[in-house]
Amino acid sequence: MATIGTFPSTPGFSAAGFKENTITKRTQTASGRQIRATNSTTLWSGTLVFPTMSLAEFRPIQAFIALAQGTLNEFDIVIPIVSESQSVNASALSATVDGAHSAGDTTINISTNLGGAGNALKAGDIVRFANHTKVYMATTDINTDVSGNAVLNIQPALVEDLSNAEAITTNNVPFRMILSNDVQEFGYRTDGLVSYEIDVEEVL
Repeated sequence: MATIGTFPSTPGFSAAGFKENTITKRTQTASGRQIRATNSTTLWSGTLVFPTMSLAEFRPIQAFIALAQGTLNEFDIVIPIVSESQSVNASALSATVDGAHSAGDTTINISTNLGGAGNALKAGDIVRFANHTKVYMATTDINTDVSGNAVLNIQPALVEDLSNAEAITTNNVPFRMILSNDVQEFGYRTDGLVSYEIDVEEVL
């Protein structure tokens, strides 16, 4: 398997069904009490629908799908709306990790380029750290202090350690995905147009 690059950004998607997948083990005792635990991270997946495309628009996408070879090879993909920060400072924000953090942490100290107190991220925004490909979601609004520093609350917990000053991608965040199926169906029409959608899932 290999990483084959970034999924084509044009013509883009017309709809995105986004899923959060968490595996929880549940055991119920004779008294009715439930014990719940998880030993795996949350993974993201989705169904991405293209608008009806011309052959010229579709062929580069089909070529990329050929490179993916079904579920074999992975790629980065930016999902409309989902990958975009909703903060008013999204387009100008630059953020880095402040101090070292360990796998399992859910609160990450960050430094930003904001010149004072302001909103860095909104609850539900996603981020990706430079040293690994897992995507995390902010669980609260992230507001900086007068020095531009803040605490980033995330889920799921870190799957890798973080080093000081690691860059954080906070807008147009790419997911590292594979196709969910080895068989891909292309809807060629006699009027020269093509319909297509893909199922994708996050890989680590």
